[in-house]
Amino acid sequence: MRALSYTVAPSAEAAVARFAAAQGSARYIAGGTNLYDLMKLGIEHPAHLIDVSRIDGMDAIETDGDILRFGGRALMTDVAYTPVVRDQYPVLSESLLKAASQQLRNMATVGGNLLQRTRCVYFRNGAGSTSMVGVYPCNKREPGSGCSAIGGLDRTHAVLGTSEACTAVAPGDWPVALMAMDATIEMLGPEGPRNLP
Repeated sequence: MRALSYTVAPSAEAAVARFAAAQGSARYIAGGTNLYDLMKLGIEHPAHLIDVSRIDGMDAIETDGDILRFGGRALMTDVAYTPVVRDQYPVLSESLLKAASQQLRNMATVGGNLLQRTRCVYFRNGAGSTSMVGVYPCNKREPGSGCSAIGGLDRTHAVLGTSEACTAVAPGDWPVALMAMDATIEMLGPEGPRNLP
């Protein structure tokens, strides 16, 4: 069994400070719908979990004129059914409603949806079982090991935007909808706040 510490962050700044102090061995958690699966598969094995689910304001969904803003901790269901999102930004609402089952949407956050890892079968197979380790090389799981999808079963993989290292596609419709709406993501990291178009 691996040792694992769990911390509830009181603020975004405290969460970032704890993440930086962990030097790459921490993961943020709020809904946990993707991270828990990856931990069970042996793909993710953080030494520290930083719970951001109780930080005030990170679940806000608000408008200011023609600007729609929501926190990364806002639940997929809440964003999808917010009247202004449903009525004025239907592509955002529909992408969230088609993304998962109702049970998952009730737990999953929009921030976590953006950060989820690929659903590539080669990425997800072979990591958790000692009898399967190394059967399917995957550069996302083990950098430099190769990409089994290149030359393998790749029907569900990308046709455009691939590289010689990986052909896995982004797993969600939500990021595509945000790109279509020309959204900007505001992030806070160890270097301070920044925007990602």
